[in-house]
Amino acid sequence: MLRLIGTLAVVVLAPGFGLSSAFAETPPLFAGTGPAESSYVDPLPATVAVSTYAPPACAAKPCPLLIAIHGMGRNARGARDAWKTAADRGGFLVLAPRFDKEQFSSRRFQQGNVRGEPDKAKWTFGLIERLFDVARASGRVAGGSYTIFGHSAGAQFVHRMVMLMPDARIATAAVANAGYYTLPVLAGERAYPYSLKGTPAVDATLAAALSKPMLVMLGDRDTDPDHPQLNKSRGAEEQGPTRFARGEHFMAAARDEARRLGVTLRWREVVVPGVAHQQSGMAEAAGAELFGVR
Repeated sequence: MLRLIGTLAVVVLAPGFGLSSAFAETPPLFAGTGPAESSYVDPLPATVAVSTYAPPACAAKPCPLLIAIHGMGRNARGARDAWKTAADRGGFLVLAPRFDKEQFSSRRFQQGNVRGEPDKAKWTFGLIERLFDVARASGRVAGGSYTIFGHSAGAQFVHRMVMLMPDARIATAAVANAGYYTLPVLAGERAYPYSLKGTPAVDATLAAALSKPMLVMLGDRDTDPDHPQLNKSRGAEEQGPTRFARGEHFMAAARDEARRLGVTLRWREVVVPGVAHQQSGMAEAAGAELFGVR
């Protein structure tokens, strides 16, 4: 069973996690405009705090949905609030789940609970898809896909979701200032989370992922090799000394794999001038890239 509590709709899911027709008599998600807080109960099992924002332009019509994934600070409200101005200008809904430390270790959050878990139903990435079903059930979301943005640790989560769940209903993904990456390669010395080695991914999975639209966004001042939150593991250090360098290394690997597989790479590197490791600056740049908001 999948439920939302607080101000959100209670939704019952069939055993395969598909949306059923059973709804409780509670206000739906995005019932009003402005910011809102609620909780979501997922079959993982987990109870996740959810921060949302509906701009005035979406008061009387369905709007596109952006899902914002927070960083290491696990501040979902901050992730949502970084998008409020762009949402007002661009006319889209914002939803930000919170992956708290008690339920979601780094292995379950940034890494998606993939390592050593062959059952994809237990991967954390599926929570986003189920939460999207709940958002659609509100009747406030336009279309059958969503945009997803992650900053820092959230960027780690999002790019791994794109690579390991290319069938997810993501229209476009944007990953900003990731601390390190799962390289889009299936073999090598380093296994997951540094590469796809040791995961169920195969050439067909990787080809589908490389064909999904994704922005790899790098702040050109996110170049501090001693940043206190920068991953210093050996596998991360091999990707480069800074987040900026690691992002460029990731994109070079993606170009190589796209050539090997004979597919058109739909990932695009976007360098954001004047921004270091700052969620607000990266969200502003992503708003311009994704929604044309200037």
